[in-house]
Amino acid sequence: MVEELVTVSARVRKSQAKEVERLASERGVDKSEIIRELLAIALKEQKLKGALDSVRVGKATVWKAAETADITYREMLELLKTNNIPFPLSKEELKREVEEIVGRQ
Repeated sequence: MVEELVTVSARVRKSQAKEVERLASERGVDKSEIIRELLAIALKEQKLKGALDSVRVGKATVWKAAETADITYREMLELLKTNNIPFPLSKEELKREVEEIVGRQ
């Protein structure tokens, strides 16, 4: 199913407009196609950034962050690793892990 397109107006810098025109010409598509592609990339990037920030500050679980970013749990785990964000554990979970490790010694 093709999603309906709507018109959105925005003022952009002249240099950005020229770059959009250059890309459109280079690829043989219209400027709207380039702008839609760039907007989709930027929106996905912002969703990922927001999801990672939510995990970092403890406002979201890894599952919820993955869902918010429209990616899999495994992909979110990889992004946490790539971005040096520790896997979130509650105080109770951390205490249980430490007790289990100490109990093995």
